[in-house]
Amino acid sequence: MMVTIDLEKCAGCGVCAQTCPVGAISVVDGKARVNPSLCNDCGLCANACPTGAIAHVVEPVAVRELGPQEKVPASELIKVKTVPAPAPMRRGVLPLVGATLAFVGKQLAPRLASFLLNRWTAAPPAGAPGRGRGRRFRLRRRGRW
Repeated sequence: MMVTIDLEKCAGCGVCAQTCPVGAISVVDGKARVNPSLCNDCGLCANACPTGAIAHVVEPVAVRELGPQEKVPASELIKVKTVPAPAPMRRGVLPLVGATLAFVGKQLAPRLASFLLNRWTAAPPAGAPGRGRGRRFRLRRRGRW
């Protein structure tokens, strides 16, 4: 597999560099560049590119049937480099928490403060002077409590 970048289509926005889990892409002189030694060919950058400048090319592999007694020589074995998956929570949750805190600080806190101040300073509701006019009072008055 191989990642190729069409420099004519590349806008240099840096979305691919932010998406790359191993940091193999960098923006140099307004164009994206791939470091092949760091690239793990995951293809996330190709999916993230808004201009479609990145292509994830998959090279076909020759397949050969093995006989019942035939073993694969060590030179033909494929070595796989494993790379841990990016932590989606770091990029997905922290901006959400920050946006929520900003909303609470700018919108919700002033509204809540004004509501509580109005509630505290407002006169008691008319028609119910004092306490004890609820269910318990009625039952006491009738001798059932």
